Amino acid sequence: MRWIGFMLCLVPLVTHAATAELQVSVVAGAEEPQAYHYALDGNKYELDIRESHRYQAAFKDGATKRDVCREAQYKTGLLLSLRSLPKAADGSQPVEVIGQVSTLDSLVDGKRFSCGQNQEVNMSNKAFSDTVQVEPNRTKVVVIDGKYVVMLKVL
Repeated sequence: MRWIGFMLCLVPLVTHAATAELQVSVVAGAEEPQAYHYALDGNKYELDIRESHRYQAAFKDGATKRDVCREAQYKTGLLLSLRSLPKAADGSQPVEVIGQVSTLDSLVDGKRFSCGQNQEVNMSNKAFSDTVQVEPNRTKVVVIDGKYVVMLKVL
């Protein structure tokens, strides 16, 4: 009877050890790398390392004829979507990497209202997509937009 209980205790440990994991490290500019871990289960995982910034939005409400002012936000930085594909015949793990880099082009003052001034945000987005072959016990490096370095490793 003791063996059955012992074996039941080991089942979660064995199944957890068999699950492969993807380690994603991201370096932006000269900052320290940030590491994230995702299961290699075919699900889609999103990694959002954008920074939020605030600006003033002002407009005239057409229905009430009132000036409306409020704070709004925009985000700049890197947004990634990662999904593991079925393992290749050579043992490498294909990972689909899709994302975009958002940058602020300009933030200019617009029309003035009674409650404040409108600011106009002009942004640019650069999208990218790639399928990366990650070999076991090797790190695959992807450079995005010359600013972000993404390192992928199967653990």
